[in-house]
Amino acid sequence: MLTLYGHPNSINVRKVLWLCSELDLPYEREDWGGYGQFRSLDEPAFRALNPVGMIPVIEDGETVVWESNTILRYLAAKAGRTD
Repeated sequence: MLTLYGHPNSINVRKVLWLCSELDLPYEREDWGGYGQFRSLDEPAFRALNPVGMIPVIEDGETVVWESNTILRYLAAKAGRTD
């Protein structure tokens, strides 16, 4: 199952959420970031996923991808989309 790390108030997380919806991809979301509203991006568990400490991040099995546009390209390619 695809896991998305980030909160929906972030425009970059929204891009990923929108694509997941468009591609009808099932996912789980964990809220991270948001200036104290959610889990801290400085926690070692998050920094293990993304040493830069920014959202969004996805975990797809053993594959971890961060940076919103890279995530979008990864998900589109995985779904076989070329448009």
